[in-house]
Amino acid sequence: MNSGEWLAGDVATEFDGSELGDPRRERRLGKIASKLGDDPGASFPDVFSTGAELEGFYRFLRNDSFDWTDVLKPHVEATCARAEELGECLAIHDTTNFIFKGERDGLGPTSSKAQGFIGHLSLLVGMDDARTPLGVGAIDQYVRAGRKGRRSVGERLDDKTSEGQRWLKGAEAINKLAKDRFECIHVADREGDTFPFLSGMLEFGGRFVIRVAQNRRVLDEDEELTRLHEVVLGLKAESSFDITVSKRGKRLNPTQAKSHPSREGRNVTVSIAGTSVCVAVPVARRKAMEIEMNLVRVWEENPDPNEPSVEWILWTTEPTGTIKQLRRVVEIYRARWVIEEYFKALKTGCQFERRQLESFDTLSTALALFAPVAWKLLLARSVVRSIPDSPPDRVISRAQVAYLEGKYKKPLHTARDALYAMAKLGGHLSQNGEPGWLTLGRGYEKLATGEAFYQEMIRLNICDQS
Repeated sequence: MNSGEWLAGDVATEFDGSELGDPRRERRLGKIASKLGDDPGASFPDVFSTGAELEGFYRFLRNDSFDWTDVLKPHVEATCARAEELGECLAIHDTTNFIFKGERDGLGPTSSKAQGFIGHLSLLVGMDDARTPLGVGAIDQYVRAGRKGRRSVGERLDDKTSEGQRWLKGAEAINKLAKDRFECIHVADREGDTFPFLSGMLEFGGRFVIRVAQNRRVLDEDEELTRLHEVVLGLKAESSFDITVSKRGKRLNPTQAKSHPSREGRNVTVSIAGTSVCVAVPVARRKAMEIEMNLVRVWEENPDPNEPSVEWILWTTEPTGTIKQLRRVVEIYRARWVIEEYFKALKTGCQFERRQLESFDTLSTALALFAPVAWKLLLARSVVRSIPDSPPDRVISRAQVAYLEGKYKKPLHTARDALYAMAKLGGHLSQNGEPGWLTLGRGYEKLATGEAFYQEMIRLNICDQS
């Protein structure tokens, strides 16, 4: 895997081959991307230092000769090329709310009752132990409409604009991109446990690992109807192993706080078991076929009374006949955290929700611009974690390395040294462990300023370059 080489290039290369209807627009796109990549957390007036540059950027966002999908398309192709290079990958799907203050044209309500829009993203991730991010494979941006009134279950299930249907739309888009190029396993949290998503994936031959949310009607060994939880509770542990669960802060959203309660990071011994289950057709889907899937349960048999217990129940198309296969399914699901880190890179590292843009259309184009920038931020952290001894100029430029070495009066030998030195600029303290996205974002901003000062000193021949 060439993750270091992917990181070393300018983010502008993610937009190579763009088709915006005018070569001048395409050149401007590359210049904009390069500027944003140099200082992802800075305000637009700080990124584009002259009035002409800033006005040109705003004109680009408002240009109706193309839309955000045209801007994103080359990055999607570059992402698929990386997946093709590896031969197989995970496609992790998730939805997030982008929330904005003030009045913006075209935005709507979000789950937190604030205004904004919803992004359903599909992030491609390597199958390696480091779960190296490969880039964004699909984005669906939409504004939640008002209430649609009382509808039958069947009407809700058949609504092609429903948020549940968007999960299937994302998976279909990835499968179309992957055809004859690379193998792909789809990963989703509990929001993905809908009958249209599960049955639709099986119809087009999609492979998946999806966390169970619904206590569905299923058929037991005697083909009698029962509930899924009855089957789950009847499973006997086939093996046990140790995992580490990360610390999770308190969620402000009541629904999220219930499904994802706060917890401390700790080592946990979990049991594992698997079986095959035939899911009965929902009442509103009588014309549909029953679907059969494998089921994996992971749980703590002796949970800590002071912490929420670990239990994951997973639907999968992957084989589960051996302990090794069961554990592989669990490890595939555990890669889901990568997309949560990606959202943090977008919202905190790139400060996306603080962008002062006036409309849904301009924000959508800005998101397409920041999508590969956030991927590069995430990739930098991945490289530092998986290849900490790689050269420092794999995560920052050589001029930035020189500036940091001069500021802190010590050499930077590795990528890890470089990342931590940059985070220190943003206020990170070494005793606090790995730097977070906020300190990294602040560090990038200050590093860009320091690098510019360093380059000017070189130009004036008053800086020691030895």
